[in-house]
Amino acid sequence: MIRLIASDLDGTLLNEEGMLSEKTAECIRNAQQAGILWVAATGRSLKTASELMRTAGVSPEYLLLNGAEFRKSDGTLIFQKSIEESCAQEIIQMLMDKKLDFEINTSVGDFSTDCEFCDTARPMPAVEKIFDAQIKIQKIFIFSEEQNKLKNIKEFLKKRQDITVTSSATWNIEITDRQANKGAMLEQIAEYYGWSKEEVLVFGDGNNDISMFEKFPHSRAVKNAVESLKKNAEKVIESNRDDAVAQEVCRLLQHPSFRAVL
Repeated sequence: MIRLIASDLDGTLLNEEGMLSEKTAECIRNAQQAGILWVAATGRSLKTASELMRTAGVSPEYLLLNGAEFRKSDGTLIFQKSIEESCAQEIIQMLMDKKLDFEINTSVGDFSTDCEFCDTARPMPAVEKIFDAQIKIQKIFIFSEEQNKLKNIKEFLKKRQDITVTSSATWNIEITDRQANKGAMLEQIAEYYGWSKEEVLVFGDGNNDISMFEKFPHSRAVKNAVESLKKNAEKVIESNRDDAVAQEVCRLLQHPSFRAVL
């Protein structure tokens, strides 16, 4: 019996326009009515993820910031993991020195060096103000059109043992605490509800979804997913532009006792 469905948003649940189609929204509501817990598993913060879901008329629970947070559908915080202060300070100072744009997701909101690109964030304060106020940082999101520069930074950051470094697209780098990733947080969520890994079904498209695919046996990669994720998937399904998640979940719901066809 599948009791929990966790789906990535961008490139997976969302279509090529970055929106939730009506077919997909209806699928989520049907799954919830059938007693299945739906978790939006994303690198986004609550503010941007919940606005998308609210606009589409759905109310999932949220695995946010690549596994740094778990929140109930009403925004109530259940689990949170922050980057160690000294580590965050070193990385932020390095990014400022190298003049790279980035966003930080914190205990008091989101801040960015480019609020035109990150249009839901506030302007980045001075480094000393961030840490003098003892603000907890859950995620650092680096973005640039200079992919060679990003590649070099990513290789450098991966040498650190105190962070998790991943990407959801070629133009970004996403940093969380070493113990914070989608797979680890989803394990906590399943344990929180008392469900086994076999009762969880995960969907994804990017490298930041790999930890879920490695930890849970029932996994679906959309056709447009990166090859490394497809290799870890139990099954490859349609593309996000074809409402792949909705199609697969409809097949699940039509199966006797809501068992996934595995």
